[in-house]
Amino acid sequence: MKNALFIVLILGLVAGGGWWFVSARDARHANMVTMENAATEALLQAIIRENDAPQPKFYFVGFGTPPTDPSRLFLARFATHVPPVRGTSSATTVRNGLVQETASGRTGVVIQVIYFKKIKAGTFDLQVRFPKLATGPNQFTYRMIQNGTEWGIKYKVPSR
Repeated sequence: MKNALFIVLILGLVAGGGWWFVSARDARHANMVTMENAATEALLQAIIRENDAPQPKFYFVGFGTPPTDPSRLFLARFATHVPPVRGTSSATTVRNGLVQETASGRTGVVIQVIYFKKIKAGTFDLQVRFPKLATGPNQFTYRMIQNGTEWGIKYKVPSR
C-alpha cells in the first residue's frame, strides 16, 4: 500500500512539474486575442507614418517576447500599405545589424508590441520595442485613448 501511494505521489509531482514547465513556456508567447485590435492597429499605423522615409523599406511586426507573428487577418489590415508590413518571421538580421526581408533582401524596421494592458474602458497602455534601433531609447510605452470610434496616442514615454 505504501509503495502504491509513493508511486502515485511521484507521478503527481512529475505531472505537475510537466504542466508548470509547459504553461510557463507558453506564457511567453503573445496573447493574440488581446493584441489584435483597433487600438494596436491605430498605434502601428501611427508608428509607421512617423517612420516612413522616402526610401522604401519593410515593417516587421511581432507580438510578445519572443515575437510571434500577427495573424494573417490582422496583417491584412495593412495590405495596401507601401512599404509592406510583414510578420517578424519573414525577417533576418545580417552581419551589419540590419534587418532584411528574407525573400527580397530589402531592409526594414522591427516593431515589437511586447505589452498590452487595459487601464479602463477606452484606455490602453502598449509597450513597444524597436530591437534594432541604432541610437536612442528603443522601448516606449504608448497610452492609447478612444475618442468615439477613433483611437489616438495620448502620450509616449521611454520605458524599460
